[in-house]
Amino acid sequence: MRWLALDIGARRVGVAVCDAEESVATPLAALDDSRPERLAAAARELVRTWGVGGVVVGVPVTRRGASRGEARVAAVVAALTRELDVAIETVDERGTTRAAESLLREAGVPRRRWHELVDGFAARLILESHLAARRAASRGR
Repeated sequence: MRWLALDIGARRVGVAVCDAEESVATPLAALDDSRPERLAAAARELVRTWGVGGVVVGVPVTRRGASRGEARVAAVVAALTRELDVAIETVDERGTTRAAESLLREAGVPRRRWHELVDGFAARLILESHLAARRAASRGR
């Protein structure tokens, strides 16, 4: 099944999609509007365009469970649930932005380009984590 991943930021949303075999995750261009209803409409279009069967959303989990990021993501998940007729799942996304920056640094991408790429790479890491968990769960059955 093809999955779409969203890395919800305060201003931008990283996006990634995987192939139908759930083996390769690819970052897409970031979305510039993270307002829940607008993001849900954009996700609906991406789901249609890519033939997606599920959406995974990164949640910035904190110990207290009450950060602004968590509230923002909860609002987006609620909007996605209302708007889309596909599976909506969440995954802990702590550290993905730093990991994405490390990947860009290791690849030799000039720092001036990071702002346009980091969100998509963070979404790709979220999606890869989700896919790895699905593979592990299917092996455990």
